[in-house]
Amino acid sequence: MARFQQISGKRRVFVKLRHSGVISRAELARQCALTRPAVSAIIDELISEGMVRELGPGHSTGGKPPIMLEFLPESRYAIGIDLGGDFRIEGVLCDLGCRVVAGDSIAYENNIDSILTAVTRLVKRLSLAAAGKVPSGVGIAVSAVVDEANEIIGSSTLDLSKKNFARKLESLIGMPVKLDRRPNAAALAEALFGAGRECSQLLYITSGRGVGAGIVIDGKIFRGRNGCAGEIGRLLLPGGRELEEAARPSVLPARYAELTGKECTFEDFMRYYLQKDKVATALVMENAGQLAYAARAAANMFDPGAIVLGGDVLEFGDAHFNCFKEECARSSEARKLGKNPLILRSNFGRRGVAVGGAQLILDELVF
Repeated sequence: MARFQQISGKRRVFVKLRHSGVISRAELARQCALTRPAVSAIIDELISEGMVRELGPGHSTGGKPPIMLEFLPESRYAIGIDLGGDFRIEGVLCDLGCRVVAGDSIAYENNIDSILTAVTRLVKRLSLAAAGKVPSGVGIAVSAVVDEANEIIGSSTLDLSKKNFARKLESLIGMPVKLDRRPNAAALAEALFGAGRECSQLLYITSGRGVGAGIVIDGKIFRGRNGCAGEIGRLLLPGGRELEEAARPSVLPARYAELTGKECTFEDFMRYYLQKDKVATALVMENAGQLAYAARAAANMFDPGAIVLGGDVLEFGDAHFNCFKEECARSSEARKLGKNPLILRSNFGRRGVAVGGAQLILDELVF
């Protein structure tokens, strides 16, 4: 129960209900380390807020049957937005149980006015699926660093730095807007409802449009002092190359051309890889080793219970993931103790960033 020491009783109950679905007051009191009167008072609040309802008596193991409670995921919705650098914005509408109710996407041009217009249109379209309810807010995962004031303070791909993007969007859509880094949002989704939900410390590694990491400790994103925690792209690999430039999938066709003299697109490269071309296979395994090198370095610093791999590299399949897994376990400090972290594959895949955006809103409804 140590992880609950600085969490309010209402939040403990909220988190447990979100993951249990149906549970009794007595079991909530036991699992949340609260008294039954305290739990009953919290449940009364959640019932009045429409998040919980009583189902009636449950099975008795002797004595008075417990009154069972049901969590109501459809009581709240939030919109999650994945705003990367590929000129298409992906969005989802999630309910309080992390179910994706609707998904959509929209094109944009890389200037703030176009982005504001596109996100506003996407929010309106997704809101139509919210069963007549107004979503609780919009969580946007961006290719950028975000500070404590919810301001984008640095982005190499988006025309949004220091332009009050969140505040301007709030005035257009009439909902709260929460911003965070794309890897942070994906890490939160995996920690709350995905591959890492059984682990209290999670490291999420992603390689796609860029290379980055997200850290979640006891259900909360660790952002560091300036919001830069997880910015691992500048890590130098053996040989002197930066991780960002070496381990993005998009660099592999050029590397293949260097080694073979055969120009190819990414689609060509994937075809060669699936056909077990030796050069393509070697490059994919090298990519797995590079990401594992970064994961080991990060894991040795904060000792997570799980490392989750996500991003476009999952398209390389089992061989790539198994190589990543083996390389992560090699030479780690935890291995010396016989307690290597779990090495897991993302449950949410490409939608994880947008789903995590929605969780930025939903997971903070109760403190």
